[in-house]
Amino acid sequence: MTEDTDGLKRGRGRPPKTQTSPPPPKRRTRRRFGHLRRLPSGMWQAKYPGPDGKFHTAPHTFKGKGVAEQWLVDKESEIGRGEWRAPQRGKETVGVWADRWMASKVNLKPGTKADYEKRLRVYVIPRFGDTSIAKITRTDIQAWVQELIGQGYSASTVRHAIGTLSRILNEAVATGTLVANPCQRISLPRLSKGAVKPLTLEQIKALANAIEHPVIKPAGNGARPVGRSHFPEYSLLIRFTVFTGLRAGEVAGLKRKAVDLDKGEVRITETLSEVRGHLYTVPPKTYQSRSVPLPKFLVRELREHLATLDDDPDGYVFRAPTGTPLRWQNFYNHYFKPAVRQAGLPESTRFHDLRHTFAAILIDQGAHPRAMMERLGHSSINVTLGTYGHLLPGLDEELTRKLDAIWE
Repeated sequence: MTEDTDGLKRGRGRPPKTQTSPPPPKRRTRRRFGHLRRLPSGMWQAKYPGPDGKFHTAPHTFKGKGVAEQWLVDKESEIGRGEWRAPQRGKETVGVWADRWMASKVNLKPGTKADYEKRLRVYVIPRFGDTSIAKITRTDIQAWVQELIGQGYSASTVRHAIGTLSRILNEAVATGTLVANPCQRISLPRLSKGAVKPLTLEQIKALANAIEHPVIKPAGNGARPVGRSHFPEYSLLIRFTVFTGLRAGEVAGLKRKAVDLDKGEVRITETLSEVRGHLYTVPPKTYQSRSVPLPKFLVRELREHLATLDDDPDGYVFRAPTGTPLRWQNFYNHYFKPAVRQAGLPESTRFHDLRHTFAAILIDQGAHPRAMMERLGHSSINVTLGTYGHLLPGLDEELTRKLDAIWE
């Protein structure tokens, strides 16, 4: 045995080492969602991008990196399911969200804006104004419905109040602050929709005569009343509304340039609205202009009436006795309602009933619901049928009689 072999046996030598390449360096992979950071304390901090375009930090730190990674995975899945909530904005109160929501409504008509502001001021803010928006539950809203009903508010008022709150909560859902709108599937009181009761021809004549020749009561101190006692333009206004079906704001906002007596029609492009003492010219209710044909007798009467006015194309057709634009609430309280009582009509008679009377006349004359929809300016035929459907059975009976007559 050689010396080298003896040395190996005794452990004094080592076999020659084989040369191997060093392991490749570990590649750092970029995280697909969120960021992790190890703090000086050894704890791990997680951040992630929210649907609102901002980065959000986890509400607590994690002992291990794996736990922090799993938290990010869960948060990504939550966003994917649409269940994510913005952690900070959920702490904001309903009052803050209501202000933000109203500020975003730049295209509202003045009257609609005033209605929303009133509902917020009277109903929503007193009940939920100081409540964090994320803390409102369906149970809270259902209890609020019962409170409003118990306070004697009508079904329509309750529905409007809940609807306003629901619109605010929808904004919170859209921004990811809330998972869902708690106003959904709320049990609301049913609307008691009474049947439309049109006026008869005799009642229309009595109303037009009463508003043209009002009985003016002496003043309380015995002084004689001062002012006009004859209002033929208001008598014409009653007949005009009954046989065109225009809304109150459309009648008040009708300008001379919108009347084409040669064609026998009026063009409805705007309405006059009074909000808190200020007059506004706004588009029609459905934001769609329309032409309404005129019966020949109205063409004659309008021609005579316009001859008494100035030639300004932007002048209003129906005006106050002073020549100023017609302020509807003043007209309604001081002219229309006294004429209703003087004519012996039911106290519940409203100006809008003149529009209903027009619809009843169309139905009685066999008008197609589509033609009614266009003349009345409804947004859809469903609105027409839903409002005046109970008047249509008589038309159906007439159709059946004509079918029978054809066979006979």
